[in-house]
Amino acid sequence: MKTKELLIPERTSDLEFRLDSESDKSSIERYTDWYFAPKSFERSGRLYESLGVKPFKKLVMGTVGRPLKRDQASNYFIGRPLNNRAMKRYELMTRLNETIHAPFTAFAIYIISEWIEKGNYGDVIFGAIPFLINGYSTMLQRYNRARIYETIKKREKKEK
Repeated sequence: MKTKELLIPERTSDLEFRLDSESDKSSIERYTDWYFAPKSFERSGRLYESLGVKPFKKLVMGTVGRPLKRDQASNYFIGRPLNNRAMKRYELMTRLNETIHAPFTAFAIYIISEWIEKGNYGDVIFGAIPFLINGYSTMLQRYNRARIYETIKKREKKEK
């Protein structure tokens, strides 16, 4: 019986190890890869652009992104040098950001529906704010990820 060699990271950073390792994925990792992969209707980016993601991105980059630009925060910028490794690192950060914002979007929807059911229509406005912020943040992550996937695919095609 042939045994598989255990992959042991040389670096302490699990993120760096994950960037290097594509084999031996668990079923959970395969599912998350499927979930986070841009679907056919997302790949062009037109859906998110029509929903207003570009103006939202400009708003975020003009407010929160401006002070962070000096630090080149990986949540907002791919970084230098602009290579496949940097883009894959950025793609992982979009996954993290979506994992944070998507549950808050769902929770805001739940709270809004509860307030509507109870007739607290004034409170719905306050629930709409976190819904819009987190909903647009989630869409922005998916939009950026679709763009990254396409760029990586084009670069790999060029290299062949």
